[in-house]
Parts: sequence; C-alpha cells; structure tokens
Amino acid sequence: MRAAWRVGAIAAILALGGVAQAAAEAPLATVVIRPGKVVDAKAPVEVTMTLPGVDAPAGRPFVSAGLFTPGLSRPAELLDLSVRDAAGPVPLTVESAGDGPRRWSPARAIRGQTVLKYTLLAENIPALSGGPPTALRVDGEGVSGVGGALMITPDVPGDHRIALKWDISAMGRGFEGVSSWGDGDVIVPAGPLSQLGRGVYMAGPIERETHGAFSAVWIKGQPPFDPRPSMQWTARLHSFMSGYFKDTTEPPYRVFMRFNPMNAGGGAALTHSFLVTYGKDVTGESFKAILGHEMTHTWTASGAVGNWYSEGNAVFYQAMIPWKAGLFTTDQYLQDINETAYRYFTNALRDTPEDQVVPRFWEDTRIRVLPYDRGAMYFAVLNGKVRRASSGRRSIDDLILVMMQKARSREPLSEQVWVDLVRQELGEDGVAVHRSMMAGGLMLPESDDFGPCFRRTTTKMRQFDLGFDNASIVSNPKVIKGLKPGSEAEKAGLRNGDIVTYGVALDAVQGDIGRKLEMKVTRDGKTFDVAYRPRGAEVETYQWERVPDASDPICKS
Repeated sequence: MRAAWRVGAIAAILALGGVAQAAAEAPLATVVIRPGKVVDAKAPVEVTMTLPGVDAPAGRPFVSAGLFTPGLSRPAELLDLSVRDAAGPVPLTVESAGDGPRRWSPARAIRGQTVLKYTLLAENIPALSGGPPTALRVDGEGVSGVGGALMITPDVPGDHRIALKWDISAMGRGFEGVSSWGDGDVIVPAGPLSQLGRGVYMAGPIERETHGAFSAVWIKGQPPFDPRPSMQWTARLHSFMSGYFKDTTEPPYRVFMRFNPMNAGGGAALTHSFLVTYGKDVTGESFKAILGHEMTHTWTASGAVGNWYSEGNAVFYQAMIPWKAGLFTTDQYLQDINETAYRYFTNALRDTPEDQVVPRFWEDTRIRVLPYDRGAMYFAVLNGKVRRASSGRRSIDDLILVMMQKARSREPLSEQVWVDLVRQELGEDGVAVHRSMMAGGLMLPESDDFGPCFRRTTTKMRQFDLGFDNASIVSNPKVIKGLKPGSEAEKAGLRNGDIVTYGVALDAVQGDIGRKLEMKVTRDGKTFDVAYRPRGAEVETYQWERVPDASDPICKS
C-alpha cells in the first residue's frame, strides 16, 4: 500500500501545482471584521466586504444571510446592510422564507468594484432545544461564531483570494482577532467566497495553547476549568494522527472553545479547526473523545459521500487512534466501543433507511445519531472482513487512505466511488453489506472485529425512551403529549399539557444510560423542576469485553 500511496501523493502534488498557479491569478477580495465593545453581553460586529469585478443583474438575489440557528428562540439581529458600486448606493429589496435564508436583490445592475457593508448584533439568544453551536455569541469580553452565522454570502462566481482583516480598536487594549486561517490579518487561499462560512471567528482577550501546527484559543477567564492539559493531549494526538493518515506534513489545526448553554461538550468541525463547547458537567477531560472524533474529519471527512461515511468513520477512529497513540488506555477504548454499541443496538429506530436520516435529522435524537453509530458499526464490520480476506495484511485504513488520496488530487468523491473500492477489496459480499447498511439493516461486527483482545457478549439494557410523544419537544412551545402510562416520565411527575424547557442535549442523554434529563416544567402558571432517566423496556443488546490476560501489544496488533 505504501507504493500506491506514493503514486497518489505525486499526483496530488502535481494537481496542487495547478491549484497554486490558479491561486496566484485569482482576484483579491477584502473582508474587514470590526467587533465593537461588549456591553451588557451584547456587541455589534461590523463586516465590510470589498469585491472586485462584480457583474450582477437587477432583480436577482445578490446577497443572502442565514440569520437563524436551529435551536435558538429567534434569528440574529441584522442592524444594517448596504451595497455600493462605482455608480453609488444600490437599492435593495429583501425576501425571506420563515427560518430560511434572507435574500436581497438589487433594484439595478451592479458593476465593477463593490462594497458590501453590514452589522450584526452578537448576543446570547436563548436556546430552546439542541442545535448546532454555531451562532454569533458573547462570552465575557469576547465574541465568537461560525462564518455561516457571521458572513453574508454575495452571489459572485469564481474563486477569490481573500484578505481577511481585523479592526479591534473598539474592543479594548490588548484584544485580538483570530480565525480558522490564523491569528490576525491573513490571506485565505483561493476558493469560492462561500468558504468564509466554513471558518470560526473569535475576537477579544484571547488565551491560547500552541504546540507546532496545533493551537487552541479561548476567551480569557471563561472556561470554569484549566483547558491547557486537555489541549496538550490534543496536540500530541494531532501529531500522531498526521502520521497515522500518512500526511507528509502536519497540517495546521486549531480548537476554538466557547460556552454553550444547551449542548455543552459538543461542537462543529470547520476548516482545519474545531469549535468545542463547555458548560454544565463539562471538563477538559470530557473534551478528549469529541476532539478525537472531530480531528479525524481533518483527514477523512467527505460530505459528498454521505454522513454515514464522514461521521461513521470518525466514530470508528475517535478512540482507536488515541488508543494506538498511547493516549487512551485499552479500557478507555473499550468503553468508547460499548457506548456506541449501546446507543446503536438499543435504538428503537435503528432500521431507519439512510435516505430518511437527513430529512428527519432534527425530528428525533434516535435518528440524528444513526450516521454516527450505524456508520461506526458498518466500518467495524468492513474492517473485520478486509482483515480476514487479506490474512491481516490489510484493513479498512487502506480504503480510507485511497479516498484521502483522491480528495487531495481533487478527484470527485461519491458513494459510488466508495462502493467501487469496497467491491475491489471484498467483491459482491462487501457491496451487499453496504446496501444493507443504507437500507437500515443491522450492522453487527464479529466478536474480534475491534481487535484480538476483545470479544462480543450479549446482555440486556434499557432503551432510550422519553416516555411521551417525541414531537412534543420538537414543537415551540414544547407541550407534553402522548404521555405513556407507567413510564419514567409519568413517575417523575410529568403530565400531558405540561410546557417544558431543558438545558441538556438529548443526544448525550441517549448515549449515557445513567444520565438524567432535567426539565423546567410549567403547569397552571407554576414552574418547577422535573428530572428522570428516560429509559424504557430492557432489550437484548451487544457489548464487548476484554479477553482475560490479553496484553496491550496483542490488543493493538
């Protein structure tokens, strides 16, 4: 496999030569971010985009903004928006579709160099339910957000180099701005203007931990724990993972930390970076599993193939690579396997076909976790088959590395590309496994598919069950309906018609059999607390245990 990888690497280098030439010729756009001083947990953030060579017709949407973040009570506040070209101000008309993007169309054609200027209000909009932690928010004296919540997207075709600049003068002495592309002012490599939406942006009194290509940043005084030890651990993992995935250079990677009131401990993977959140019950130690997962995306992610691929292999590798690096013990790796196995094998909706997952993603936590859990078990099944077919000479890593080579060479990736690789490796048996997974079939690894020192066992464990109709907590307001007689929810005191709010992500509660769901309940004008473990009937499930007397060298072989 090493020789094959070298061929792919040479192709990638040749392809990148063409990319570098294109980058030098790409026009330069300028984006200046000017955060204001934080007052009463609010701060205006002004953004000015200067775009060369615009040619946009009248009456067609020219700029769009995704102001609504799922899970929040309302959209972000846009304070102003203006567009000006060489002929002067451009009148705009706005249209919006509920919680979807807001779009503006020019009343006349736009020509030449164009300046787009707007101001968003960074504030902490109340969270009603779990959602992506991407909104523009305030923590202490700083502001942060993902580009999708900060950057308005102009409809300007073609690739641009982007001069990304910060003006921090209004924030405070010693403050700075950082992004996924580096500290302070940077040149973002050539690409579509929409790539600004895939970065993280943070400004304020920044603290950091840096080790070579790895760095972590957070707002001074904000995490209720010292994040440095866990970030030092993550830096070591980043270095090891670079070698594991045969990267000739250790790519830059940055972790951004900020508070999240609803889904603490989760995060979002962005360009060469990850946004991780802290909050109730989160410590630096609890970051480790999620950081192992999200860092994997730096190398293996491909949204074009499907979430089952990008999220499934990230769960498959999230503890295995730290374990092989000596950063997790064998027992920690085993615990991670069993948490995923518990969530998958007890999932009452595990047979939901993959093509229904995205349309129903925010409908039910049991559907939302399927690309992660079913995908991980699928990769474990394939890994076992590849190892047995090759008498241990090959593994699923070899197929993933080919996909990575294709991505580096900018070859188009798709589900079919992956299926063809599986067919070459395992024949129609491997393709049948893939088709079964996509249709919602059970993915059950063999006893030793996670390693020679583990074996599969069966046991009975309680299913995740809210105890009422799941649609009750998707609606706004959240009104309990379909309460199940005798359920843990009823025993805890919930009643049909109760209005509830909660501050913990259901994905996390589903995966932790001992964790309680804590709610604020309003009934007859009175508000009180209810807490219970949302579990239902016991079902037979699969777990893995360590083979007695198996040594770590045997385990990792």
